[in-house]
Amino acid sequence: MMNTLVDTLDDTDVMEMQDDLTPEEKADWLRSIEHDLHNPNRGKDHRPIEELWKKLEDSVRNHYEGVSR
Repeated sequence: MMNTLVDTLDDTDVMEMQDDLTPEEKADWLRSIEHDLHNPNRGKDHRPIEELWKKLEDSVRNHYEGVSR
């Protein structure tokens, strides 16, 4: 199976594939790449559900602490 993958890659002309994008698509890709490069969370595990629950729990806790005073 590995030989098939290598053979397929050898037959693929990568330079031909690069010209398939329109100027708008290229600009979108460049913006996306620039955004990813400047993202402060780059390289960190992103756990949006856990972050959401923590913020929700903190918010509820702060609300009830303010009510009980």
